[in-house]
Amino acid sequence: MAEVTVRPAGPDDRAALQAALVDMQEYERALHDTRLPGSETAQPYLDWLEGHAAARGGVILVAVSAEGELAGFSACWVQQDDLISETADSNRFGYVSDVYTAPAWRGHGIAGRLLSAIEAHLRGTGVVRMRIGALANNDSAVRAYRKHGFEPYEMVLEKRL
Repeated sequence: MAEVTVRPAGPDDRAALQAALVDMQEYERALHDTRLPGSETAQPYLDWLEGHAAARGGVILVAVSAEGELAGFSACWVQQDDLISETADSNRFGYVSDVYTAPAWRGHGIAGRLLSAIEAHLRGTGVVRMRIGALANNDSAVRAYRKHGFEPYEMVLEKRL
């Protein structure tokens, strides 16, 4: 496994996180026409993500090489729903909003390291379920998530009108 340190993101990580968000958004933009350009969304999304994670018991984690290069990042929070048809432990769960591995670091176990660290953080909040989403045709993300133990739960289908 590659030599990286996984730690909470700090103020000095903002530029690298913003660049990663641009890259991630452009990757997803090539997969689906609903995604806006990364250059338009990265900075406001990072602002929102930092506030949302902090307010809901979450965290943004970075995987950083010994040389200080961002190898990847992930973010999560505790989600509280109020679905009448769901159990209490299903209504309160850890939601993983983002998992990103820099292109040069793909295939080195970075996503798995980040997901393990996110899982440890979420266990500390008392949740017993963790959920994550992916674009249906993002095969590499789905493979990584399944490899880490995620199983299909619900599907959202779309039809253009």
